[in-house]
Amino acid sequence: MAGTTDRQKSCAIIEIFKSMEYGPVSDSSSIAKAWLKDRKLGPFIDGNFKETSSSEYDVFRPCTEEVLTKVGLTSEDDISMAVTSSLKAADTWTNLSGHERACHIYSLARHMQKHATLLAQMESLNRGVQSCDPREFDVPAVVRYLYYYAGWAQLSSSSELRDWKPVGVVAGIMSAVSPLITLAQIVAPALAAGNTVCLKPPKGSPLPALLFANIAMQAGLPPGVINVLPGGSEVGRLLVTHIGVSKLMFSGSTGLGRLIRKQTAGLGIHLTLLLSGGKSSMMVFDSADLDSSVDGAVHAAWFNQGQVPWSVGRLLVQESIWHDFVPKLRACVDRLRVGEAFDHLADVGSPITKDIITSLAVATSVAQKNGLEVYEAQIPPGLSSETFFPPTLVIGGFADSNLTVDDDILLPLVEVVPFRTAKEAIALANNSRYGMAASVWTENTSLALEVAYHLQVGTVWINSHGTVDAGVPFGGWKQSGIGVVGGKEGLLEYMQYKGVRVSMTTDPVQYKYFGMTPDVSVCCPPSLNQQTNKGSVPVVDRTYKLYYGGAYKRPDGNMSHAVLDGTGKIHAIVADGSRKDVRNAVEAAAKAQPAWRKIGAHVRSQIIYNAAEKLQSRREDFISHLTTLYGKSDKEDASKELDACMSLLFHWAASCDKKQFAAGDVSPNSSVVVNVCREPLGIIGIVQAPVQSSTGPWALLGFISLFAPAVCYGNTVVVIADSMHPTPALEFCEVLHSSDFPAGVVNVLTGDSEALLSTLANHQEVAGLWAPQTTATEAKYIEWASSVNLKRIWVDKLPCFTSFEQVTDFRELFELNSTRTKAVWMPCGEIFAN
Repeated sequence: MAGTTDRQKSCAIIEIFKSMEYGPVSDSSSIAKAWLKDRKLGPFIDGNFKETSSSEYDVFRPCTEEVLTKVGLTSEDDISMAVTSSLKAADTWTNLSGHERACHIYSLARHMQKHATLLAQMESLNRGVQSCDPREFDVPAVVRYLYYYAGWAQLSSSSELRDWKPVGVVAGIMSAVSPLITLAQIVAPALAAGNTVCLKPPKGSPLPALLFANIAMQAGLPPGVINVLPGGSEVGRLLVTHIGVSKLMFSGSTGLGRLIRKQTAGLGIHLTLLLSGGKSSMMVFDSADLDSSVDGAVHAAWFNQGQVPWSVGRLLVQESIWHDFVPKLRACVDRLRVGEAFDHLADVGSPITKDIITSLAVATSVAQKNGLEVYEAQIPPGLSSETFFPPTLVIGGFADSNLTVDDDILLPLVEVVPFRTAKEAIALANNSRYGMAASVWTENTSLALEVAYHLQVGTVWINSHGTVDAGVPFGGWKQSGIGVVGGKEGLLEYMQYKGVRVSMTTDPVQYKYFGMTPDVSVCCPPSLNQQTNKGSVPVVDRTYKLYYGGAYKRPDGNMSHAVLDGTGKIHAIVADGSRKDVRNAVEAAAKAQPAWRKIGAHVRSQIIYNAAEKLQSRREDFISHLTTLYGKSDKEDASKELDACMSLLFHWAASCDKKQFAAGDVSPNSSVVVNVCREPLGIIGIVQAPVQSSTGPWALLGFISLFAPAVCYGNTVVVIADSMHPTPALEFCEVLHSSDFPAGVVNVLTGDSEALLSTLANHQEVAGLWAPQTTATEAKYIEWASSVNLKRIWVDKLPCFTSFEQVTDFRELFELNSTRTKAVWMPCGEIFAN
């Protein structure tokens, strides 16, 4: 028997040498299973796992359907208990010094390092991803986020944060595609800022969050600072609409992001949305290194099963290298190995849910019907096609195919599309509702930087893809989200500027009919006995027109209304704008914005200085106009307002090339340099509300205080003028017209503010909407309507500006709401690599 055995072993060794195939190599999940054994899991509240009155549910391992454990569902009472616990803990946590909070977060980071293997195994076991991904990427990223924001906690009392305060209780809705990293992106900055956190992990994968909370208690974090509430969508809805929650960070699908935006309208909750709808583009130019590009494309497409927000869904390849690149790509995809999560030799595992398998089959079927080539790798024998899907290429796509780029489900599928010129590549990459990230592959540095400048995304990698760091802001443009994670900007997402009040109301709003009922006081013509004295000769009639596209225009509806002065007499007749006028004004702003952005900060500065000079030359005219409008006998108050306006224009002219949040170059390590810049939102809609001083309204200051910072940073604006005092804004348009302001940069409309606001809030070309001094009802409608394209809104209550100094105190807020972050990752270290 022994001889036979030895002979069999010898034959087996010979066969291995002939085939040169690897044998099975499996990672262990024993530590994670040992932690789960005999442990009663449920809502983690006030430092302990709570017995829940609700039922339990099974938590499965995705690829095998193995039941890992049972977890208690969170009830409505549990949610109230958790928020109350967080509110109580906030009193203590907020009052700790920055150093004390930093020590707690530092200790938490150290404990995560000690339990790194346990965390990685739990993430892999519960999500079904390859065990190497959380071990080499997710867990180190969690530790990095905690260390980075421990540093910001230490610096929280520094001068650059002296005007900011914590918001209170943060609700965190975690993503199903990368829950561990999402957890760190919520917890680290929220705790550093002085807030407490209630987390709602995905129902199917709550185990990493529950383990994290348990380790946090071992690290000495006070009870109630972190609470974890496992459950489904109903738990999430009850949490985000709870009256004790002040801030929400949601990571998930775009559809759910829109729904949450509607559900939280009027509740005074600040939102950060990191949405996973759509996928990223990768552009390979003929000047790229082909072998590196192919390897980079495969890694970017199927890392973490291709289900992270920055996974590549569209691969754009220049035509001149198409026939060389595509065969190399096919060969590289063929070498990918599909296997279970703890198969150490597998490159790709199973998708998170079976719904994705169905969606993949539908997408490939549609591609084949459209005449595209579908190329699939092989699934090893023994793996079920109901659980695993092979890495798939759709080759030869066209401009409007978009099988994956505009899909709200992250499909591990890659379209390979040819392009001819750089302009065409940029157009194809920007042809999406989403704008999370993209990568550019070329050895031509000037080409790479110019392409990066024109891409409408929050992150651009050059000759790499998917690198992230806690010190670099990461967030989406367009419908990929609101706000950022990482960097100082990520910290400020969890803080509130002092002096700002949150706009909230519980009054119901008829969203469907908002703006449909005309304002009678606006629409009715003035009484004749208010216009002239009987028998007197009438003065030459003047009706103020709308101003858009660089010219005064008659309203589309040919209607006008009277504006009264401070004594109740008719001051002027102004145009009554309609929905068509709003659309015309937005079209003019859209046409002007690219050139206004490209013109450069110095030229924008000179144009605003020029406007200040022109205003000074017409000083007496404006003082006379304002004095008459306010119904006053002396000109002192109007003179003070003009002085404040002049100072304000000079301030924003000086600020054009001096951004406070332009982080410049960040170096996470010696092999990469990240250029972080602030870019304009695009078109900003502004609702001007009356500004009250101690002696009455300051309408001109209110107009300039809102439009000037927006255009200073490269945006174009559509302003709905103060309905009570619109004429100063219309008079100032004459100053703009003579100050070299390009047509369409500033557009001013008058009329029924609700009707105009309704159209502006629902317009998909408008990227941001400001109404910082509007009514709570209008603010609630704006929040609800902004879900159409997830536009950036600003409806917090600012104090009424009565001086130049008051406006400039809020410079940071104006810059943050006027711009968005773009991070460009550039490799280095070739010369001094060692």
